[in-house]
Amino acid sequence: PFLGFTEGAIVLGSVIVLFTTFVIIQFRYFFSGQLNINFAGFTYAEYARRGFTELIAVAIFSLVLVQSLRTTLIFKKDKQRRYFAGLAAGLVLLVLVILVSSFQRLSLYESAYGFTSLRTYSHVFIIWLGLLLIGTIVLEVLNKPRFFANAALLAIIGFSLSLNLLNVDAFIVHHNIKRANTAAELDTHYLSNLSSDAVPALVEEFNSSQHSSEIHEAIGVVLKCHQLRMENKNSTKTGWQSFHFSDWSASRNISLVQEQVEEFDCTLIDW
Repeated sequence: PFLGFTEGAIVLGSVIVLFTTFVIIQFRYFFSGQLNINFAGFTYAEYARRGFTELIAVAIFSLVLVQSLRTTLIFKKDKQRRYFAGLAAGLVLLVLVILVSSFQRLSLYESAYGFTSLRTYSHVFIIWLGLLLIGTIVLEVLNKPRFFANAALLAIIGFSLSLNLLNVDAFIVHHNIKRANTAAELDTHYLSNLSSDAVPALVEEFNSSQHSSEIHEAIGVVLKCHQLRMENKNSTKTGWQSFHFSDWSASRNISLVQEQVEEFDCTLIDW
């Protein structure tokens, strides 16, 4: 440590004033949602991507600043540590405001066009980034800043495990079909290009009696595409080394509805 507390507090306080002013001025832009799409001229994609980019930039800057000051400041009194913890918590809370805005924008984008793999990854990432920011506040209040690296590592591991436990393709199938039940368009082309992980979920939705005949037929066409793709893939496999559990599960599930799927047709176009 080489920097005096007063100098560090001035730096951190100035950034908080800047961020607070920014949030106040941009509050309508952050949270108006549909109004920004209708009147500001943004597309859903632009509005969501800008929000995510702003969140990443501000979060990285803020976390690096807090940890850098924590490392370089000289604390002569416990009161100074408490003041710093309060300032750091204030800065992170402002970042959480931008995080909520980014999450809202991404949700608006998903409600308009449905989920994709990248949107799902971003959705889960924002949640874990929020937990890391909250963890940073807790560590500052408890005066345990050395555990930040552990918290960051846990957030990275949690993000990775969440994607594996979630089964992203199955999640996309369920949510996009649920969205289609509200008179939204179902992107069958995208569903037909998902991996084998999506097939069990598609079979489950195909067997559901809660869908209209149009949605039922659309799911059947998607399953037919996956069936043809699986047949092409299986014809080129040789030996046990090519075994893949997701492909095996997909083939097994498609066989359960093979007779119903036969009535549909799908043309696979290679690039």
